[in-house]
Amino acid sequence: MRLSFRSSRQLATLALVPTVLFAVSCGGSDTPPADQSSAGEEKPALFAQLPEEIQRSGVLRNGADFTYPPLEFTASDGTTFTGVDLDLAEAVSKKLGVELENTNAAFGTLIPQLQSRRLDVVFSFATVTEERMEAVDFIEYSQSGTAMMVRKGNPDGIKTIDDLCGKGVGVQSGAVQVPIAEEASTRCVAAGKPPIEITQLGKDSEVQMLLRSGRIAVDLLDSPVAVYSAAQGDEFEVIPGERYSVRPHGVMVLKGNTQLAEAIRAALQELMDDGTYAEILDKYDVPDLAVPEATISAAG
Repeated sequence: MRLSFRSSRQLATLALVPTVLFAVSCGGSDTPPADQSSAGEEKPALFAQLPEEIQRSGVLRNGADFTYPPLEFTASDGTTFTGVDLDLAEAVSKKLGVELENTNAAFGTLIPQLQSRRLDVVFSFATVTEERMEAVDFIEYSQSGTAMMVRKGNPDGIKTIDDLCGKGVGVQSGAVQVPIAEEASTRCVAAGKPPIEITQLGKDSEVQMLLRSGRIAVDLLDSPVAVYSAAQGDEFEVIPGERYSVRPHGVMVLKGNTQLAEAIRAALQELMDDGTYAEILDKYDVPDLAVPEATISAAG
């Protein structure tokens, strides 16, 4: 079951009706905006740029797949959310003057949850693609490529993606690595070689289990995640010098929600300008993800 958590850091113990992630009251016409509370709390300037329903609730509902270290994952205590995107989402929520509410869900379900309005935003290292822009708008905030992770010692002798013909490759469902693997397999067939045996699973941790057991030869995944995973023990290594399809990543909002997109863009830009953005990337040793400015990408 995918759960939502009011705290931005701790998993709350909640009894939920199946399929219902959470309910946040946005208030009726008589509900005062959050910046008119009895406490008289002064809100930051960006608060006024938010859509009215978020101002009234005082909550920004964020979705992420917390199984993708170092971008978003659960700490060793099993309850604490952490990672680059979580830290950025928290910093953005502070700039906006609202509380962050996180939902942990499989990556492939996050866009449907935006479409059903269960979420306001998705901070989950989503690669910007034309296909996704049919449903969402992006606020670009980082970039990276795809890497190949193999078992330690590289027993299959993989050097480039063209060495994968006839071999097993694991990818996370819904990730940009799926078409990368499919395109490589098409090239194999065109060259008279056997296709790549592509396995899609909901979480990269599940793909790693297949790699660990030798059932696949390669885990195809975002390069910072590959480097982080390989550094955690003595089981895996990353094929050096191989990076494919370097592309931007963005925060996702429902297509056409330009008011929220602009508020988030402005908050991210403030974080870039005041040094917080660089501090967060450095904290997780991923400074190469940095981009010079936050921009909005939306299909026409």
